Amino acid sequence: LAVGPLGYNGSKAAMELIAQADVVLALGSRLNPFSTLPGYGIDYWPKDAAIIQVDINADRIGLSKKVSVGICGDARMVAVQILARLSASAGDTDRDARKAIIHQAKSSWLQALSGMDHEDDDPGTSWNAECRARDADLMSPRQAWRAIQAGLPPTAIISSDIGNNCAIGNAYPTFEQGRKYLAPGLFGPCGYGFPSILGAKIGCPQVPVVGFAGDGAFGISMNEMTSCGRADWPAITMIIFRNFQWGAEKRNTTLWYDNNFVGTELNPGLSYARVAEGCGLKGVQVTTQAELTEALVSACKAQDDGVTTFIEVMLNQELGEPFRRDAMKKPVEVAGIDPGDMVPQQGA
Repeated sequence: LAVGPLGYNGSKAAMELIAQADVVLALGSRLNPFSTLPGYGIDYWPKDAAIIQVDINADRIGLSKKVSVGICGDARMVAVQILARLSASAGDTDRDARKAIIHQAKSSWLQALSGMDHEDDDPGTSWNAECRARDADLMSPRQAWRAIQAGLPPTAIISSDIGNNCAIGNAYPTFEQGRKYLAPGLFGPCGYGFPSILGAKIGCPQVPVVGFAGDGAFGISMNEMTSCGRADWPAITMIIFRNFQWGAEKRNTTLWYDNNFVGTELNPGLSYARVAEGCGLKGVQVTTQAELTEALVSACKAQDDGVTTFIEVMLNQELGEPFRRDAMKKPVEVAGIDPGDMVPQQGA
């Protein structure tokens, strides 16, 4: 019955289905804006639904949504107790019809997702179209994520940094077990993906692990490359999306400043794959979907042999949905700027 994550770049199927809910049982969820704001043009949150929110932190209950019932407790323990109070026939009414609706929504979304190659431009902007024309030989973020889907081991633990390319990937991975996905959440900072996947491997040394980060966020924690190759450190796989830009920041500025941006460009002469080699690790640079899938499969297998691999994925500069579109508005000119007020700087 799982249909994927709600919210920012999540599952359209999940959004369409929860919109029909009469009651929402939120187990261990803060119901924060990233999880409940409109997506894909759908304002899906059921405005009239009763909400039962379960959280071990009482301060979070009712913080972002008005709740009908708030329960302070461990999510698993509360879920078990709720199940124990339900009759054996609870939920049987129209069960098959509801399953059919869920199946149809999932199938339609997966089919649509498999055909989504590129990002749309907002009216008045043309950045994504220009990127596709300029770098026609490079993968888009969505093409890269489909290649990752094809090569990711089903038992893998993954971690994701914040950033535009990682956010685009929110809809792609699926999990058959719990405790497999590490996300910044309340940690929130750039640089989370790399150290968190190192911790996951230390905690679960027999499980393949894969971390994801954009090239901007990865620069925050890349100093750990000098440490993770030591003999007593377990091997990991790290994927770095290389598009030479701070994507989330550029996405906001191109949207609200008429396709303009400043301070978002990264050094195109730097190769993280070569940095990895310089640290005594394995570095691989890929430019096609087939190369990416093959490199990911090989890197996960190599973890058994103690080999840490950094896969540098060369992408075009397409940009996905901005963070918190609802929280920002296009700037309004107040006083105006006169070019005559601009004084050229004099050289020393």
